[in-house]
Amino acid sequence: MISFPQFQKIVIENLKRDIRPDMNPDQHRAISAPENESQFIVAGPGSGKTTVMVLKILKFIYVDDVNPGSILATTFTRKAAAELRSRILSWGDIIRQELLSDNSDVEKSLRHLDFNQIVTGTLDSICEEVLKNHRDPGSPPPVVVEDFVARAMMMRVGLFTDERHHNEALREYLINIRGGKFGFNTAEMSKLLLEIKDRVYYDQVLWEEFKSRGDDPGIKVACQAIEDYIHEFEERMLFDFSLLEADFLDKLHEKKLESFLENLKLVLVDEYQDTNLLQEQIYFKLADAAACNGGSFTVVGDDDQSLYRFRGATVDLFTNFKERCREHLEVEPKLINLSKNYRSTCSIVDFCNEFAVLDEDFQGVRVEGKPPIEAARAGDFCDFPVLGMFRDDVETLSEDLSKFIHNAVYSDGFKFQCNGRDYEIRCDETEGSPTDVSILLSSPLEVNAFKKKRLPYYLREDLLSLNPSIPVFNPRGQNLERTWEASVLCGLLLECIDPDCEVQDSIEKLPKSAVHRFGSWRKTALEYVESNPEPLNPFSLGDFVDAWRSRTPKGRKTWKHDVSLLELAYKLVTWIPEMQDDVEGLVYLEAVTRTIAQTSFFTSFGGEIIFEEELEAKSIKELYWNVFTPLATGAIDVDENLLETLPDNRINIMSIHQSKGLEFPLVVVDVGSDFRTDHHKNAFKRFPVEGGKSCNLEDELRVSSPLESSRRKGEDRAFDDLIRHYFVAFSRPQDVLLLVGINPVKGGYDTKKEHREIPNVATGWTRDGSWHWPGLENIIHI
Repeated sequence: MISFPQFQKIVIENLKRDIRPDMNPDQHRAISAPENESQFIVAGPGSGKTTVMVLKILKFIYVDDVNPGSILATTFTRKAAAELRSRILSWGDIIRQELLSDNSDVEKSLRHLDFNQIVTGTLDSICEEVLKNHRDPGSPPPVVVEDFVARAMMMRVGLFTDERHHNEALREYLINIRGGKFGFNTAEMSKLLLEIKDRVYYDQVLWEEFKSRGDDPGIKVACQAIEDYIHEFEERMLFDFSLLEADFLDKLHEKKLESFLENLKLVLVDEYQDTNLLQEQIYFKLADAAACNGGSFTVVGDDDQSLYRFRGATVDLFTNFKERCREHLEVEPKLINLSKNYRSTCSIVDFCNEFAVLDEDFQGVRVEGKPPIEAARAGDFCDFPVLGMFRDDVETLSEDLSKFIHNAVYSDGFKFQCNGRDYEIRCDETEGSPTDVSILLSSPLEVNAFKKKRLPYYLREDLLSLNPSIPVFNPRGQNLERTWEASVLCGLLLECIDPDCEVQDSIEKLPKSAVHRFGSWRKTALEYVESNPEPLNPFSLGDFVDAWRSRTPKGRKTWKHDVSLLELAYKLVTWIPEMQDDVEGLVYLEAVTRTIAQTSFFTSFGGEIIFEEELEAKSIKELYWNVFTPLATGAIDVDENLLETLPDNRINIMSIHQSKGLEFPLVVVDVGSDFRTDHHKNAFKRFPVEGGKSCNLEDELRVSSPLESSRRKGEDRAFDDLIRHYFVAFSRPQDVLLLVGINPVKGGYDTKKEHREIPNVATGWTRDGSWHWPGLENIIHI
């Protein structure tokens, strides 16, 4: 269509991305490559990988005249996929308009360009779409359930069947994998069984071989539970994500997707460091088809930002990508390192570089020859030093951190001196807001399992007490079933459908934890009814609940024959303003209603209450098992996918995992507000001495997998992962990085006999026991 110099000129002038070889040789090399060149792009934080992917795709279309419908681009999260698609559409149209304004002689071709034909999305969404569009005549489209519904299904079918949740052999087997008996309830059993099932698919485990391993009776019970779960999905023609990907791979092997593959020419995969073996096999089948059509295969990722071992990710597939490509595809991909960081200041980049190379043993599991990140941010900005705030206790830390944030957001700024220079941290007067600040922690829970208040709890209170107050956004700060909003809504639902607990009391063997939670919900709901909330007209909440209790219609002559629980929930929300106006309440409402909505996939009554003799009790029992028990026992989490947008007027408190792919002007990283002593129970969060659940699962299953068992000990893999964990956190900020914790982490603690220090990866400890940043003297303390 056009020449590459023309394309490059438009990109520089209209998109403001300078991809000239003398200005950005690595991006230029990645984007300008011919369509048949496969690439292995190692992209450090802030290096413009989305820019490269989008421009690479648009170059294929505008320069190489590739049909958009023959391009497939996938990434890890829905949010990232939406951003990728949005940028392709917007930049693609900017280039088209520029060419049309030049009275181009390719106007007809430009008018017919349809960027919507590019296949973009997460791998799961692409699998679902392709299977729907290329299925056998008469066969139904795939129906995919969310993770939280899968957990509820595993609980109902895998555990409650034959009372497996009380089976001691199963409990002991699962506890040995997870480690630690504390808090190991039915919900934890359900989650771990699902993780095993997912790993079986992700690691392509030979199932019969795994089932026959050893004499542990717990393995056999676990396998029975998993098989019942899979059978239930097959019977109902449903898929969870791993079953969907496995079915997609099967269809590829069976050559049932040839109509899709025949036009495929270019395959691009982002976040490849979080790929598992099942996904790799899918990508290789797609790449093989693309190569046969004269195209190529490009992967983008960063091994230093691999965070999802606990979801089955195998970072070795990324670090060994070149060798695996040669072995499986007979293709030699070109290695390109994107090491220029356009996000962060020099001080932050230098800090990240130093952190990444502290541990000598870690270097052996990184991509060979990986260069350090290079600060390349342009423009006029202040290069703040990396800061630290450490106090004697978490309460004082929260007070001082809240004042610091408040000064930066609303007051005259936070001022300090360093090396004889004056600094001021202050939000932009016209564009700045609380959302410029993000607080990252390993866990955003506000109260821990021992009911001890944590830093996020105190920050919520302290920030609200200031004038003007600053609300926080932390919907994962509490377990869903413990939130006031979910308690009120679920309690009202129970009071409406089963006011005297008649149906509940008739159900044998409900988990005790669920029964206890039901009682707590009802109590909270009844207290709320007594408060007589608005609106009071045409009738009050008390009137509405009483009408349901007595099955007496309001505003009509007869009681309905059947009512959807979802419809009832939305009517009750009329009296719960926190679920209408508050952004956190909306997240809780979405979690509860999505749980109710997806029960229709696998229930006899489709989530409805049938008001007929015998059927009423049966339909309500079904709701107890499929909706309320999973919610009450903690099987339903606030899914990260519900958090696709962040509110504009709040401080974001989130897990480090949630922050991946995001950036903020000011980032606070909690490196030790929980660690008062060197206690073995919190070692896995700061200085692992054993592999933990994820590594235990790998060791348990890979004996029966094509993947080799890791040659690294579990504790070494856990240590590697913790380095990556904090590398991601430290590389999120644009302008200011502030490390916070309590003083024992910075300076050690005194026992009756001696002074001890607290080993912590985040504060510069390496696995050989060396402390490279003693006292954290390498940062400026405020």
